[in-house]
Amino acid sequence: MRLFTIILIALFLISCGKGAEPTIQGKVIEDKGSETQSRKELDEIKKSLRGDTKIKLKKDGKGSYSWEITGKDVQEVLKANEALRKKLNE
Repeated sequence: MRLFTIILIALFLISCGKGAEPTIQGKVIEDKGSETQSRKELDEIKKSLRGDTKIKLKKDGKGSYSWEITGKDVQEVLKANEALRKKLNE
C-alpha cells in the first residue's frame, strides 16, 4: 500500500512539473509575437508618413506604450500621433 501511494505521489509531482513549463514558454512566445506585431505596425505607420517625421516608441514594464514624434510638418506629426494612438490603444 505504501509503495502504491509513493508511486502515485511521484506521478502527480512529475505531471505538475511538466504542465507549468509550456505555460511559461507560451507566454514568452506570445510576448515576442506581440512585440513583433507592434514593430510591424510601427513600420507601416512610418512608411505612410512623408518627410522627416521620426517616431521613438517606448514600452514600459506594465506593457503600455509611449512615444515621441518629431518632424518639420505639423500635420504629419499629428497624423502619426493619431495613427499610433489607434493602433497601440486597441
